[in-house]
Amino acid sequence: MLSSLKAATAAHHARVEAAMPSLDQLATVEGYASALRALHGFHTTWEPAIWRAPGIGDAGLALAECRKLPLLERDLRALGIEAVTHGPAAGEFPDAATALGALYVLEGATLGGRIIHRHVAGPLGITPERGGAYYHGYGELTGPRWKEFCAAVQAYVARHGGEQHAVHGAVSCFAALQDWLAVPGVLAPAPTAALLS
Repeated sequence: MLSSLKAATAAHHARVEAAMPSLDQLATVEGYASALRALHGFHTTWEPAIWRAPGIGDAGLALAECRKLPLLERDLRALGIEAVTHGPAAGEFPDAATALGALYVLEGATLGGRIIHRHVAGPLGITPERGGAYYHGYGELTGPRWKEFCAAVQAYVARHGGEQHAVHGAVSCFAALQDWLAVPGVLAPAPTAALLS
């Protein structure tokens, strides 16, 4: 199951990484602010849609712990970054397997987020409490939590089927994120009030 997800999304993952600011760009005020704004806009529509999917509660995941939107909102407020006022259309997920595939993308970002947090914390004075909650992820528990998530997805698919639905959800999420990042202005520098002040 996980090997199918990884193989199907590898090229999409690479394109999204190429579209985002580089590590060195993220270590600047402009790059960090633009990335947070873009990710917040995407999560405003995709995350709620995922958690509305029928049957998602049967996957054994803790909604409050998995949600990234509150972390992004907290970071924007802490740093005085102006949020985008809209996000890309997500539609509705027909079943939990498709939603879990999309969630695979959002949860997977926590692994790279830890690398980003370590890279930008010093130059920008970022902490989990001051603008770095999203990229800090689950802190030292990020690796174990990722393994737990993957195990939950595998267990759900083993019980209910829908492997191809999960793959479709993951590919669709990556493709939508890539399209969103290409929208003019989405990654434009944003005014900040508190960052580095």
